[in-house]
Amino acid sequence: MNEKSKKKKAFRFLRDKWFYISLIIMILVIVGAFDYTFKKLDKFTRHGEEFPVPDMVGMNYEEALEVYKDELTFILLDSIYIKDFPEGAVYQQDPAAGQNVKKGRNIYITRTNVAPEIVKMPNLRNLSLRQAMVSLGSAGLKVDKLVFVDYFARNAVIEQKIKDKVVEPNDEVVKGSAVTLVVGLGKGSRKTNLPDLIGVNIEDVKNRINLASLNIGTEIFIDDGDFENLYVSRMEPEYSIETMVPLGSTVNVWYRSIKNFDFEWYKYEKFRRDSVVEAWKVKKYSADTIKYVIDSFNYILRNRTFSYDPEKRAMDMKMMYPRPVADKPFVSFEEFEDVDYEIDTTYFYDE
Repeated sequence: MNEKSKKKKAFRFLRDKWFYISLIIMILVIVGAFDYTFKKLDKFTRHGEEFPVPDMVGMNYEEALEVYKDELTFILLDSIYIKDFPEGAVYQQDPAAGQNVKKGRNIYITRTNVAPEIVKMPNLRNLSLRQAMVSLGSAGLKVDKLVFVDYFARNAVIEQKIKDKVVEPNDEVVKGSAVTLVVGLGKGSRKTNLPDLIGVNIEDVKNRINLASLNIGTEIFIDDGDFENLYVSRMEPEYSIETMVPLGSTVNVWYRSIKNFDFEWYKYEKFRRDSVVEAWKVKKYSADTIKYVIDSFNYILRNRTFSYDPEKRAMDMKMMYPRPVADKPFVSFEEFEDVDYEIDTTYFYDE
């Protein structure tokens, strides 16, 4: 048999109609299998079935559960008492309203109690301020403010009040109530150091201020966002290890979101400012010169955006600060290099 005959015999099946029928059946089976698999996958992942979460805050929890039970899976995290808020209503929800989710997504709910939970007021008299705060927290209560009065023991609790009314130990109060603590000024100095609040989360700020025998003042929110993302970016009075303020003073705080404000960069620049100042103190520069340096650095810290955006960061690097000289209103940080000290200020132009 010659080579040509062998080739004809090898491709004889191409003239067989059953070959093509089998091929078509095979292709249909493969396509069908793929189609079935992807449909099942879409159904499993609910592809394309996203919808915005409804706003249920203020809505009765049981009603929300009934209305949205087919779309969402409700998980009740906590029940709390909130004055002037509807009883048994949704107080917080996560994910928040408007976020796109798939059908069946877990939604975590905090609702208000139908009736306030009652607890007994602990006996705080003659406890230290720190001990009293711990006792209040254990009882489900919190500090409203500190009121300092003449008393021989500094930071010793004399009375506990709610809305200017004295509350006796074991009196029944609503859980979550804010308690005013009347504490002693003590003898000697009636001043205290400021706590450094920069970079502290909003949920810890008031506690730190109270532990320092101070009260929280005005809270300014520069950015919106969840509490877990909000941190102190500025405080007034400004923190210094040497600054002393009267007991019971107020501290104002500004909050920024860690999503918009580079706290690590900010704290690093503060550290460098303090390093420059300490170096100049060691070299015994005059108080006016050191104050000039501090004011200059502080101007930069207050006015830089400390943004993650490359363009804004570049603008930050070029920022000038006012100089208290009429004929030379502005000066760059490079001018510091004309002064004999060991800290290199060129870092203000470094990333």
